[in-house]
Amino acid sequence: MACILIPIGVFIVNTDFKLVWQEISKIGFRFVYLILSTFAAYFIGTLAWWICLDKERKRIRIMQLFVVRQVGETVGLYNPSSVVGGDLLKNQLLRPYAISPATAAESIVVSRITVVLSQLLLFIIAGIWLLFYAADKLPTVMHYVLLVAIVVLLLVKIMLLRLLNQKAIIKEDATIATANTSIWRKVVQKAKFLLAEAKLFYQEKPLRFWQSYALSLLHWIIGSLEFYLILLFLGFDIHIMHGVLLDMGVIIVKSFGAFVPGQLGIEELGNKLVLTAVGIQATSVWLAVSILRRTRQLFWIFIGFICYGFVRKSVTLNLLDHGSIIR
Repeated sequence: MACILIPIGVFIVNTDFKLVWQEISKIGFRFVYLILSTFAAYFIGTLAWWICLDKERKRIRIMQLFVVRQVGETVGLYNPSSVVGGDLLKNQLLRPYAISPATAAESIVVSRITVVLSQLLLFIIAGIWLLFYAADKLPTVMHYVLLVAIVVLLLVKIMLLRLLNQKAIIKEDATIATANTSIWRKVVQKAKFLLAEAKLFYQEKPLRFWQSYALSLLHWIIGSLEFYLILLFLGFDIHIMHGVLLDMGVIIVKSFGAFVPGQLGIEELGNKLVLTAVGIQATSVWLAVSILRRTRQLFWIFIGFICYGFVRKSVTLNLLDHGSIIR
């Protein structure tokens, strides 16, 4: 709880609520559209995970999984362990729903892989679009940076797909459960085991995998509407593809500072870099975008705490029922 609450506390303390209120006042009721777009993205992201549970998804309703995902993603965003900590918590929170630990772990790993692969594809598409349709607005150096980024990301995507196509060998190493084994070796062995399960899922259930992939791609596209809507509300005539590129660019910058709670300062730097890349250099716009995006995060932090309350109640009720069955 300390590892979760302290980073969130630091984030809130470093938030200037006067500036937040000023920017919300400028946009007014339209701020609701930002919340709705992110909700739609989160919900579709939940569907992408739900599909990966395969037959055991019948044991948990989609909104229950949405709550679990929201708690895990909130922790992942503000905890120094990033998505690792968030995904581990998701695994724990699925236990009361009688979903086998192996299926839960497999679904989390597979859904995370589809999220990464779809994100790479979307960034590549957005980068190519920017090179061909907005080249005249970019400095020459940005052409080369974008070209290198596209090539590198394409190679990474190909390598990941080739890795998934390799023969899957499911072999839980006995050293994982050995007390004398080093923590690092246990982590490596467990990672290998989960990767093998992900390969097996990809090879034996390709339809489920690509359904999750398609939903993950849609999740990123809808999530990028936040950037598009903010700039539209601020009076800029932009294309939806601008929003996609801006969102993908910020996510890549944030990944380098994933260990920083809430990516304080990292996300703001990312906003500045991507806005400059598309020719928007006004400091006032950068501040407005950063503040509004942080405001949206504050809203979902609050929702995350509410979801955590529901999850705790659900866990308690399930444990009580389980106890009565035992008695």
